[in-house]
Amino acid sequence: MTDTNKQNIYTLEQNLIEELNDHKEEILESTYPDDLINEYADNWIPIYHYDLLEVAQSDLTLGHVHESDIGEGDVYKQLQWSIYERLICVGHRWLDSQVQDNEVA
Repeated sequence: MTDTNKQNIYTLEQNLIEELNDHKEEILESTYPDDLINEYADNWIPIYHYDLLEVAQSDLTLGHVHESDIGEGDVYKQLQWSIYERLICVGHRWLDSQVQDNEVA
């Protein structure tokens, strides 16, 4: 996340897709491509509170509380979890589209 512009969820999603495209062959040839998707998604989650709040401002639904065991009352961990869930969904949609494209070809 070296981008000096304000961070938002859309940018994180696009950065993840770009990274997945860059490692497409490795992912598609992997025995466990879902694990790789999860790792790549995890790398795009902001760790600093300020950055998390910037991303949350871009989509307030990221602040919805989920039923989970991630530190009751810790809004920052909740934001990280929400961003992670969003990114892995994007990653898995990317993977599904790649698999479908390979089956058609």
